Amino acid sequence: MENTDLLGKARQDLLDDMKERSIGAIIWDNASAGFQFIPEINLATDPEQQPDVSRIMGLYRYQGTLYLIEEEKAHVDFNDYYDEDTEVKPTVVTLTEAIARKTLGDPTTEPGFTTAGTLEEWLTIADDYFEALNEAREESPANP
Repeated sequence: MENTDLLGKARQDLLDDMKERSIGAIIWDNASAGFQFIPEINLATDPEQQPDVSRIMGLYRYQGTLYLIEEEKAHVDFNDYYDEDTEVKPTVVTLTEAIARKTLGDPTTEPGFTTAGTLEEWLTIADDYFEALNEAREESPANP
């Protein structure tokens, strides 16, 4: 199987998992997540260019496509998803599909959303996605 086939399968598997869990978007705080690997992609289109590295802060499932949410490029503020006066800051926030669409908008017209990345970068992000799900489960008062 070629890398492009594997990349498509990796994306589809993540998309399917998010759909099965009713997750429209998952957003994590890179500063506190403690991932084993840093979720980054290189957006440079030419190997001769300087790297254009973008740190990823989550995944957004929108109309059958999975988008990476670029930290500091997307108009997404992790702090908007909890009340700092009454709640402890979470490491991970999951949004339903309806809330994700309402708060994140159309990723094809908003800055900071991409489908770029190599197979290796997407595999790292997939690993971080599952680590984030575990973190969210541990933080949830309903799941001791």
